[in-house]
Amino acid sequence: MRRGWRAAALVYTAAGVACILGCAFAPENDVSLLLAIAGGLPWSLSLLTLGLSPGVAHTALLMLAASWTVNAALLWWLALRRPGPHGPSHPA
Repeated sequence: MRRGWRAAALVYTAAGVACILGCAFAPENDVSLLLAIAGGLPWSLSLLTLGLSPGVAHTALLMLAASWTVNAALLWWLALRRPGPHGPSHPA
């Protein structure tokens, strides 16, 4: 089971780096932006709080990068945590 979490964390991290870099270097590409927003869920919903002002694209990119980072950290935590005891938590 642990190998599956590691593979998922590695794939998600690589996809996150690719999506965020794609958005940074080609901001006019709608598909890469949609993928970055979808991959950052649920944290990327914070983009709804942004107003349409100058510099909003830079702020949105930072928020997307943060959302991918949080999700990747949670996956890596699941992948690298030590297994706990495999029995009942208290005797019957």
